[in-house]
Amino acid sequence: MMIDSYGAFDHIFQTKLDSWVLIQKNLHEVFSQREFDLLYRTERVFNPSERIIVFLSFENSYASLGGLAAVARILPKKLMEIGEKVVFVTPFHSANSAVLKARDKGILKLKFSDAVFHLCNYEGVLNCYEDTSSDIPSFHLEIKNHFNAGDNPYFYNEISDEKLLFDSLAFSASVPYAMNRLGYASNLIFHAHDWETAPISITSKYAVISNLLNQARTVLTLHNSFDAGIPDEFKMLFFNKLIPGHTILQCSLPLLNGPLTTVSTPFAHELRHDPIQKGIFTDHLQSYFSINPPVGIENGMFEEPTCPFSDSAISKAFKKNFSAILGQKQNFREKFIGQLCTCTDPAIIGKLTIEEGCTAPIFFMSGRLDIMQKGFDIIFYAFERLPRGSAKLFFCPSSASNTQNLSFFRECAERCSGDITIWPFRISNNQYKSFLQGSSFLLMPSFYEPFGAATEGLIRGVPVIARGTGGLWVQINPCNQVNTPQFYGSIFAGKKSRILPTGILFREDYPDDLAEYKWRDLLNLPLESRIENPLFCSMVDSAHNALLTAIDLYKKPQEYAAMILNGTENVKSFSWDKNVCKYRKVYDIVCNRGI
Repeated sequence: MMIDSYGAFDHIFQTKLDSWVLIQKNLHEVFSQREFDLLYRTERVFNPSERIIVFLSFENSYASLGGLAAVARILPKKLMEIGEKVVFVTPFHSANSAVLKARDKGILKLKFSDAVFHLCNYEGVLNCYEDTSSDIPSFHLEIKNHFNAGDNPYFYNEISDEKLLFDSLAFSASVPYAMNRLGYASNLIFHAHDWETAPISITSKYAVISNLLNQARTVLTLHNSFDAGIPDEFKMLFFNKLIPGHTILQCSLPLLNGPLTTVSTPFAHELRHDPIQKGIFTDHLQSYFSINPPVGIENGMFEEPTCPFSDSAISKAFKKNFSAILGQKQNFREKFIGQLCTCTDPAIIGKLTIEEGCTAPIFFMSGRLDIMQKGFDIIFYAFERLPRGSAKLFFCPSSASNTQNLSFFRECAERCSGDITIWPFRISNNQYKSFLQGSSFLLMPSFYEPFGAATEGLIRGVPVIARGTGGLWVQINPCNQVNTPQFYGSIFAGKKSRILPTGILFREDYPDDLAEYKWRDLLNLPLESRIENPLFCSMVDSAHNALLTAIDLYKKPQEYAAMILNGTENVKSFSWDKNVCKYRKVYDIVCNRGI
């Protein structure tokens, strides 16, 4: 099955948008009749022509971890370019080195300080910094004793997970006050991102009821399926009542004023139908999804598509002369190998044996060491089955603090001595780009991937090998036949076949009705025992076949180079133009049907 680009999902997007309904009984379950009437009266005078999009993100260009930071950097600017009024609001991460550096340089300039604010039974003291380098109004909110996790804005050294939860609730409590203080009180649409900012759907309505804001409505985009439980004591502190729901999303989703969106159409479908989602991660949200299914809006490119090859090499390649591309690709490979061989960091595990004239492909795999999502162990099991010397693997987990999980990969590297090297630390952005260009294939074996970064490989002349899931279905045009689970139904039915492959997709052949139970077992198993799970075993089988296909393809320079060319050309269609127009339609729904 060949996957077409973004436009193929337009009909699904429009159908879900047209079918979205506001369920007013949800408001009645939270607010008294007096509060509801006041909220309804004020929101009736919402002026769509004067709407202001308040973009809320726990990450920003200084405190970043994944794709959300890139979206937060790009999407608000793109919205402003098409005429939307946009304000960006984010926490001031007071223990983050990049944030503190920006403050010390005067880039983050104090706007106001020591402002006391209240929400129900919570009281905080707020400082507000303005980002003077931003093209749009951008504000970082600081609350004493909050947002002090460090360079990873989500990770605290404390055992309790409640610190991040408390930070998230405090941020959502502070935002309405900050908006009022900054002069933004009317016709607001809060565009929240992920569960950390989702409570704004509740706190903004309290702000309208208390006359802190004149009108405020909320939409939410999920970049992942993470959620957090909320204890009754926190509900009483921030909301002064036991709002229905046991988690942040259970409490927040019913009070949205527009469709819930996520970052790809396949992932939106998976939230309701994929056994790992509906059976494990989002099982508690299915009653809401059944009424208003999530809507997929694919991300654009996170950077400008600058081809790594010369214009003359590309021009020749279009004429089926791939010698220049292959020559430049070989230069990238030699530079990559040189960097691998000269680095002497003592944390490095294993060393690649690459003799002069070696023609084995080099697989590159990186990302945070999240064993609940990324599926890196699938590749290690599959790679061990390959004939030694037939391929090389460079693995760069950006966060390897869990030594127990790292030991699994270390033992695999020892068994494949000379074929695997592991750099268990974060590399620089320039190194990442250089390593991508020099590698033969980028590996993305995720259990699930809301959108993914396959385009980062394609843009640098690297075909991608990935498990068919989420946004990876959209980004990769496979050269091979791929198993498509039945639960996807007809969502790919409107796709046109592509004759320009950009990579290889694999997907296990395992019955949908059994997968949910096997997923539960799998995610509870240590890495070294997962191979005993039949679902995981099927994943390894399909990944092994994909690696064999890649090794065979790499022996055919003309076909391999053609795939590189296809990738560098295909990413040009991954623009933000469709993305921002779709979000604008969501905002229109909020204005016209959101109350």
